[in-house]
Amino acid sequence: MQGRRKRDWSLWIKAVFGLLLAVPALGGAAAPATPALKDPGPPFIVLCYHRFLAKPDDAEKEAQAQYQLPLAEFKWQMQYLKDKGFTPISSQELKDHWFQGKPLPLKPVLITFDDGFRSVYRDAFPVIQKEKIPTVFFLYTKFIAYGEAALKRRMEGKEKNVKTNKKTDALHDADMLEMQKSDMDFESHTTNHLNLGLESEKVPAAEFATLLESELDEPVTFIENRFGKKPTMLAYPYGVYSPRILEQVKKSGYELAFTVNPGPNDRSIDPLKLRRNLVLYPISHEKFAEIFQDGVLHLENLSPGDGEEIVTDKPLFQATLKDDIDPKTLEMQLGPDKLKTSFDPATHILTHQLTKPITHGGHMVTLAGVDKAGQRRVYTWYFRIKHHHPEKVGASK
Repeated sequence: MQGRRKRDWSLWIKAVFGLLLAVPALGGAAAPATPALKDPGPPFIVLCYHRFLAKPDDAEKEAQAQYQLPLAEFKWQMQYLKDKGFTPISSQELKDHWFQGKPLPLKPVLITFDDGFRSVYRDAFPVIQKEKIPTVFFLYTKFIAYGEAALKRRMEGKEKNVKTNKKTDALHDADMLEMQKSDMDFESHTTNHLNLGLESEKVPAAEFATLLESELDEPVTFIENRFGKKPTMLAYPYGVYSPRILEQVKKSGYELAFTVNPGPNDRSIDPLKLRRNLVLYPISHEKFAEIFQDGVLHLENLSPGDGEEIVTDKPLFQATLKDDIDPKTLEMQLGPDKLKTSFDPATHILTHQLTKPITHGGHMVTLAGVDKAGQRRVYTWYFRIKHHHPEKVGASK
């Protein structure tokens, strides 16, 4: 027995010594190779629409007009997807792919709608129904509830001579039930469509926690009671998210959540930070086609972090590339502005230090480059600079 213990002890010492020898000496290691990537699966695209109209409305304010897509354009876009071999997928197909590893069909695209405007039912739904396209509708439920209450009052004659605004009219219950039968899934866009980043600065932490919980939990009950299916997908209002918001998103039972950061997705993306392309008016046919041409750029060690809330208005931008990208093709943008960057081929780290302050609030950073196979890859992330509210210190309600 004693001899066996000595042999075991000797083998253990050799194993540990072997591991120590395998660690590169400090300061003498060669330049690291591009970090290895596990297969993240094929890319998929998510599109986001809001409202529709028969033709452009010149009287509409520019800020709102961009969310109203002429019906003819929507028809063209759906035909383009069909002609180019794209396959619209359902929310269930995406979940099965994400959580069970089931393969997606060729050139997958998820088509989504936000808010709850009735023009989706009136204008877009006939196109969807005819082509048998699966879709997802993210509802902000207070809008639906208010719309139904107003409709009930009009039908009961309690509100006379009230004209409805077809541009902002909410979906009716019968509309939604009909659309559900045609493979439309209803999911959450929160209760009141608030900018939760701003709300977090208006009230003390305890009050915000209560607000956040109700904004995320109430739609679950509303949609489950209405459609017999518990929503497990969320679209962030205004694309705003943060570590605190993500914490409650998980607690409320959401499995997939969508930003408005443009670009493609694969399973390397955080499932609660999925990319989604806003389809806004006007958009040329060439720009629409470009949405589907990029692959996912794989990054790590982002600064500022994706969804991070910071206080400095002159942040250092930094990212480590995990793909083998031609450094000459690398481009970084802060919103529409191009940034001059430096890239270290030994560490694969790209950096840019802002020298001029930028506004408080939300910002998007886009990094793009072409890999050695000629594929353009892109990744967009979001961060937020906190506003300062000195009056909040010690405040309570």
